[in-house]
Amino acid sequence: MGSMSAEKIIKRIKKDAEKEVKNILKEAEKQAAKIQDDTKKQVKTEVEKILRDGKKQCENIKKILISKANQDVKREIIKAQEKIIEECFNKAYQKLFSLPEKKYADMVTRLIKKSCAELGRQCLITISRDIDRKIAEKLGIKVEGQVKASGGVILKSADGKITIDNTFDSILKRRKDELRTQVGKILFHTKK
Repeated sequence: MGSMSAEKIIKRIKKDAEKEVKNILKEAEKQAAKIQDDTKKQVKTEVEKILRDGKKQCENIKKILISKANQDVKREIIKAQEKIIEECFNKAYQKLFSLPEKKYADMVTRLIKKSCAELGRQCLITISRDIDRKIAEKLGIKVEGQVKASGGVILKSADGKITIDNTFDSILKRRKDELRTQVGKILFHTKK
């Protein structure tokens, strides 16, 4: 009987051990499944975060690219407008250069009279065209020399301290910014 009970004890120990192994395996499987679920949730959360961050970055990049494209378009528009304005100045310059003699003489006479009024009656004149000499003589102003310019004259006070440059080149140069704004408003309806 003693050997039977040893066998029973061994069987029982074996059975209990198998049951314990099954319980341990079952618990390990539960823990593995929980770890797997937790990992899946964590991965899903990370993926969602990465996607959100990626979407935000894409939106930011999109905004930057749109802004840059808008700036490039504005820059090109301004460049084209500047080119058109410059063409207007060139045409105006050509028109001044090719004024009919009568209109030219009237314009230069007005410029000389205005400048002489500012300088005092005794002034000297530097001419740019031969017709300027005739105008100066007619107005009783001494011609000092000739300047290379598209038209107009330079007047100096008798003592030489004050000079008024009324050549067309200088007048356009002095008034270019103001005229540029006015031409821009007229051509492009800007509010500058």
